[in-house]
Amino acid sequence: MNDKNFEKLINAASQKLGTSPETLRRNLESGDMKALSAGLSKSDKAKLRAVLQNRELMSKLKNASDPQDIMRVLNGK
Repeated sequence: MNDKNFEKLINAASQKLGTSPETLRRNLESGDMKALSAGLSKSDKAKLRAVLQNRELMSKLKNASDPQDIMRVLNGK
């Protein structure tokens, strides 16, 4: 994923999580999962945990080229 697409993803995710892009980036870089999931419902926390524990899915996400590709991977398409 190029830097421009990564920034788009960070911006969209930060809005969904109710945090700033800078805070989200810092939490991702530090691996602070508690801070990342603080604003999520129990259901969304469970989904996030399931994604993070799935090595095959994480590998596909790391290789995604843009935010739309990430959504296709997460939706199983």
